[in-house]
Amino acid sequence: MQVYIVHFGELGLKGRNRIFFVRQLVENIRAVLHDAEEANVSPFYSHILVKVSPDLPAEIIEARLGQVFGIAYFAPAMMTPAEFETISQAALQLAEGVVTSATTFKVDTTRGDKQFPVYSQDVDREIGARIVERTGAPVKLKDPDVTVSIQIYEDASYCFVRRLPGAGGLPVGVSGRVLTLFSGGIDSPVAAHMMLKRGCTLDLLHFHLLPNAELARASKIVDMARAVLAPHRLAAPLYLISAAPFETAMASVNTRVATVVFRRFIMHTAERLALQRKALALVTGESIGQVASQTLPNINMISQATTLPILRPLISYDKSEIVAAAQRIGTYEFSIQPYKDPCSIHARNPSTWANLDEVMRVETEIDVPTLLETTLRDYVDEVWINF
Repeated sequence: MQVYIVHFGELGLKGRNRIFFVRQLVENIRAVLHDAEEANVSPFYSHILVKVSPDLPAEIIEARLGQVFGIAYFAPAMMTPAEFETISQAALQLAEGVVTSATTFKVDTTRGDKQFPVYSQDVDREIGARIVERTGAPVKLKDPDVTVSIQIYEDASYCFVRRLPGAGGLPVGVSGRVLTLFSGGIDSPVAAHMMLKRGCTLDLLHFHLLPNAELARASKIVDMARAVLAPHRLAAPLYLISAAPFETAMASVNTRVATVVFRRFIMHTAERLALQRKALALVTGESIGQVASQTLPNINMISQATTLPILRPLISYDKSEIVAAAQRIGTYEFSIQPYKDPCSIHARNPSTWANLDEVMRVETEIDVPTLLETTLRDYVDEVWINF
């Protein structure tokens, strides 16, 4: 079996609630290792122990673990009986692969079993001396190039020299459900990803201008949603909603606040769906000043359309930072594919400081309550993203 010791960061600060977070992280790790013939994932003292059958290559295991939120770092380990000579042989074997006369190292031993007959410092000293004899490498106790870690418990010991970075954050599923407004652009997939990192479960909502539901289901929006959810094997509903009724109602209205009115209509719609799904907040990819609807006055005006909290994880990000994040999580190439987003059609000379009286006049003229009922009744297509 391939063995990994998983270390978590802020989960360790959760006090009496920590067991709830750890259990969810265990379930999430099991989910990403679903296709291994045998995978055992279990809480292990203050860590999580992962054992995976050799049929799943190490590079695949490590790539998947590296994307699981809640993991600070994880270490491929050699598991041996809790006997000093066996531990020493394992440590020497691992050290020979990475410790040379040109590198510094130290041995760091933790005894989970206090009955083990050799004290931790003596294990460090004796095995360190053997590594020096074998490799000629100098010992450096502070900030060495390589740390040979040894953890000793009653039933087994674990040795490792590599520490692979995890994704950090909180395990998906511990923070409640949110409804994410999902456009065809670069920002919203990144915002959705960041809410997953804080442990949220996602529902997704997208307004489109496509002629029918079949074309919407075949669009890049579904591919983008799958790209966000796939690393976590998280099933989620994607609501594909036609903007046609709104566009028809606005066809004869000449106003500079059309974009704000549309964004407020989206919030009205999202709130209704969120309440049905017991979602606790709405999520957008807004960043202050990026476009006309995202000036602070307009953001304030749009926020007044719902009583639910609106979370904006990208609010202070530069566009270059958002693009870099999209490239990192694998959604950028989908986002830049040609697509006519409803928000873009209201961009002709839009107001950057919408007047409330004008917004209310337009909303009365197009009869937003009736428009909302029509849209929710006849123009919502629910697609489940499953794995």
